[in-house]
Amino acid sequence: MEGQTSELAPRRRCTASAVSAIALVLAAVLSACSTYHVRSVDIKYSFTQSDYEDALKRIENIDRGTSELLYLYEKGLVLHYQNQYVESNELFERAELLLEELYTKSITRELAALTVTDNIAKYRGESYEAVLVNYFKILNYLYLGDIDGALVECRRVNNKLQYLIDTEGVFFTDDPFIQYLTGMVYRIGAEINEADVSFRVALDEYRELAEDYGTDVPELLYCDALKTAELLGDFQAADSVIMYCPQMPPPEYGTLNLFLECGFVAHLEERKVVLPIFKKDDTSDVDAFAEVLAAREGVPVSSYDGNVTIDYVLKIAMPVLIPTPVPWDRAVVKPIVIPGSVGETKSVSAASLGSDGPAFSADVVDNVDAYSAAAFEETYGKVLFRTIVRALSKYAAKDGAAKKDEVLGWLVNWFNVATESADTRCWATLPEKILMSRLVLPVGRYDLSIDLIDAGGQIVETIVIEDVSIESGRTVFLNHRIF
Repeated sequence: MEGQTSELAPRRRCTASAVSAIALVLAAVLSACSTYHVRSVDIKYSFTQSDYEDALKRIENIDRGTSELLYLYEKGLVLHYQNQYVESNELFERAELLLEELYTKSITRELAALTVTDNIAKYRGESYEAVLVNYFKILNYLYLGDIDGALVECRRVNNKLQYLIDTEGVFFTDDPFIQYLTGMVYRIGAEINEADVSFRVALDEYRELAEDYGTDVPELLYCDALKTAELLGDFQAADSVIMYCPQMPPPEYGTLNLFLECGFVAHLEERKVVLPIFKKDDTSDVDAFAEVLAAREGVPVSSYDGNVTIDYVLKIAMPVLIPTPVPWDRAVVKPIVIPGSVGETKSVSAASLGSDGPAFSADVVDNVDAYSAAAFEETYGKVLFRTIVRALSKYAAKDGAAKKDEVLGWLVNWFNVATESADTRCWATLPEKILMSRLVLPVGRYDLSIDLIDAGGQIVETIVIEDVSIESGRTVFLNHRIF
C-alpha cells in the first residue's frame, strides 16, 4: 500500500502544480476575455441619457492592463462632453503618448496572444480612432479660446496622418474630414498657405474616397477652397471651384460651424464559428492546414463530397462587426432668434430669422462607420488565421496532456474553452457619422431647431440646441451629440 502511494504521489504533485498554474493564468485571462462589447453597452446607455457621471464610473472598470488606451479614449471623450476641456486633453495626450509606445514596444504580449487569446494583447486600436482623438483635441482647444494650441494640434495630426499612411493598412489612405477641419482652423489662425494645402488635400481625398466611404465632397469645402485661393491670388484655382460656392456673406455677420455627431459607431460582437476537420486532412503543417480551415468558414458540411468523414469539429470565437445606423442621413438647421438678441443695425431683421426663416443644410462630412468596416475587413483574414492556429495548438496541447494524465487533459481542455473568446474591443462611444452645417447669421443669440431627415426625405425627429451666440466677424465651432 505504501509503495502504491509513493508511486502516485509524484503524479499528484504534478497535477496540483498544473492546476495551480492554469488557475493563475485563467484568473488573469478571464478578466480580459469578458467581451468588451458586453461592458460597453452600459457605457453607451449612459451616453444616450447624458449621464456622464455614470459613464465615468463604468469606464473605471475597464481593464487597464490590456486596454489602457481604450480607458483613456473613453474617459477623455466623456470629459469633453462634460465641458472639462483641459482634463479631456490631458487624457487624450496620455493616449497619444501611449499609442506611440505601443507602436514601438516589445511584442511579448502579441506572442502570448497567439497561444492564449487576442484579448491578452494590449489594445492599439484602429487608425480612424487615433485620428478622431485629434478632432476632439482641436475642439477642446477652440472651446478654451486657445487658437495656438489648436494650430499646434493641426500640425500634429497632419504628421500623424502621414505616419499612419506610411505604416498602416492599405484601407487608410487619408482622412479628408480631418484635413478639412485643419484647413478651417489654419484659416482662422491666419495660416493661409497651410489652410490652402489642407483644403486641396481634403478635396482630392473626398473625391477619391467618395465611392468607397459614401461621403460626397462637402459643398462648403468648395467655398473654403475658393476663399483661400483668392487670398493667395490663385485665381485659376478659384475659378475651378467658384461654380459650387454661393455668394459670400456680409463681413459683419458671424459664422458658426456646427458638427452633429450621430449615434454610435459599429461595434464588435462575438460569434462562434464551427470548422470541420476531415479524416483525410493532412494536418502535419499547422499553418498550411489553418489556411485550409479558414476557407471552410461559412461552407455547409452538406456541400462537401459525400465520401468525407468528419474526424473533429473545431470551434472558435470570432468578432463580427454590427452596425447600428441612425435612421437619418442629413439634417436641416433652422436658427430661431431669441427675442431682443439681434442688433437693429443688421441687414437681416430678427423677424426674418424666425420659424419661417432661412434653413441651413447639414450633410455627412465624416463616415466613421465606413472606416470601421474597412478596418474590420482588412484585418479579418489575419484574425481568422491566427485564431485557427491558436485553436489547433490548444487542441494539440489538450491531446498531449490527456495522454500523460487524464485530469490534466481535462484541465487543459477547460482552460482552452474558457479562454476562447473573440476580441471585441473598440472605441465604442464614437459617433457613427458626423454631419456639418455652416450658419452665417447676424450677431445675436439663437435656438437651433434641427430636423433630422431620412433617405426618403421624411423628418424622423426634431431636436433643439438652445442659446447659441453669434459674434460679429468671428468664426466659432460647436459640436453636438445626437442619438
